[in-house]
Amino acid sequence: MRIRKFEWADLEAITGLFNDIGGMRGTPRELGTDAMKGMLTVPGCDPERHCFIAEDSGKLVGYSLVAYEEPISRAVASGGVLQEHRGKGIGRALMRCVVEHAEELGVGSLHVEAGVTHSDTQHLLSSHGMDVVKSLWKMRWQQEEVPEVNLPAGFATRSLVMGQDEQVLTDLQNVAFEENWGFSPNTVEQIRSRVKHNSGGPEGILLITEGGKPAAYNWTMFFADEREPNGIIAMTGVRPEYRGRGIGRAVVAAGIAHLVERGVKYVDLEVESENTPARELYLKLGFRKVGSSVWYEKRFR
Repeated sequence: MRIRKFEWADLEAITGLFNDIGGMRGTPRELGTDAMKGMLTVPGCDPERHCFIAEDSGKLVGYSLVAYEEPISRAVASGGVLQEHRGKGIGRALMRCVVEHAEELGVGSLHVEAGVTHSDTQHLLSSHGMDVVKSLWKMRWQQEEVPEVNLPAGFATRSLVMGQDEQVLTDLQNVAFEENWGFSPNTVEQIRSRVKHNSGGPEGILLITEGGKPAAYNWTMFFADEREPNGIIAMTGVRPEYRGRGIGRAVVAAGIAHLVERGVKYVDLEVESENTPARELYLKLGFRKVGSSVWYEKRFR
């Protein structure tokens, strides 16, 4: 077994690895190589520098991808090891590389998300000096009745227009989340790349405006499946000056309605368990808790 850096010749193999480890193989959420390439070519990702590959007898069996968020001096690691190759020290070797890499980058903190039922992963992270700092609820909407989109007078909903709204979305997202834990400001180049490769297209990114001024957005993702099409609400943001006016509820309802129009049977999202206003809003819209995860942190200074 050896650990090495990612090379672009690994694209097809790491795509399969990503799907197998994430349990997406054979599901509507399975990534193809084009989608994987899109994810790895988001400006700032730089997988040849920040992605580690574990090989066993020439076969890719695990990986760790480090997202370097220089503006907030943070690194976020994701990845895993194939089920049949666990228990051989591969995950521990990858984790050592991640910690050493984060130290070399000079970041203040390293974060890793883990499912609450993944005891082996939690033990691995704890053994590297990481502590739980945040918990998330995984929620699902699966209702017969779609919530109404009730907008105040003067407000309107529309889809994002590629080539026109990337700067608008970048500014809106950055101001909506600037005080949120773990949020690193995005550049317009990063947003443009993510919009281009969004599952469900730019029409799945909804904007609420007042007199043309953007007030809120809902970023949805759509996964086609003949048996059970489904969707994700990836992000929801409201400008601070528009909060407390029902805009957040309206933009989430608009996202649900958009996905239902495309035929989805259910909609998933994640929310911080400590974010009581957002959590209660989703519950009132018909979402129910179906799982949870925790974020681990290692401080370097």
